[in-house]
Amino acid sequence: MLEKNFYVTIETGFARHAAGLVSIAGSFSSSINILYKGQSVNLKNAPECIMQVMNLGISTHSCFIVTADGTDEAQAITAIADHLLSLNTMHAITYKK
Repeated sequence: MLEKNFYVTIETGFARHAAGLVSIAGSFSSSINILYKGQSVNLKNAPECIMQVMNLGISTHSCFIVTADGTDEAQAITAIADHLLSLNTMHAITYKK
């Protein structure tokens, strides 16, 4: 299992990026989750998970974790990180195994 921490730097919050995360997660076979303040959402459970991600309440100046577990976990984490970082709204903090 791989995980990557992200730090949110935008003032408008995180909710509008939920659909993009779910779309990317759906293209991989690995299990992919987002974790925030002790809550976890399975990003592969579309379309319900879009609302679940928004309900996490990820806000400005907070950290969240994306995990991937499976045969294409490295590619999944990289694709999600690339997407989030391209939005210029997040800073990646660290990779962990």
